[in-house]
Amino acid sequence: MAFYPSKLILSLLFVIATAASIAHGIPIVDVSVAGQVVCTVPGTNCTTCPGIAGVNVTLSCNGGRTTLAHAITNTGGSVNFTLSSADAGALFGQSQCFVYVKLPIATCYVFPPTGVLRSPVTFVRLVHGAAGPIAIFIFRIFHLVGRFS
Repeated sequence: MAFYPSKLILSLLFVIATAASIAHGIPIVDVSVAGQVVCTVPGTNCTTCPGIAGVNVTLSCNGGRTTLAHAITNTGGSVNFTLSSADAGALFGQSQCFVYVKLPIATCYVFPPTGVLRSPVTFVRLVHGAAGPIAIFIFRIFHLVGRFS
């Protein structure tokens, strides 16, 4: 299989241009953030690890000063936040947003007994919904950001 650097560069430019358009003026109707909480050592990506049901997940921007939403993971450990641009648009354009999980989680023994896990929210793409553009974000890998006794 041949490697085409020009296609890679074109793809990267498309992603950068799309992400920049969110921060600079395309009127976004909704923001969707999806991901899964799995039982794995913090900082690792396990695509085959089972999801953890019943985990409280918080979506926050501005260094944790602004909480946009709370949700509880489903039976597969997944969660999906859907916010209107009135609630989230300006914050997503101005700051980095994260998803937080507070420990302990009784069903996962590889997590530390106390602390906070954090995963960055990453832009994926724009999709066109019935009312207008929807910005799609995901979260994947959690890192331990605080340990409390």
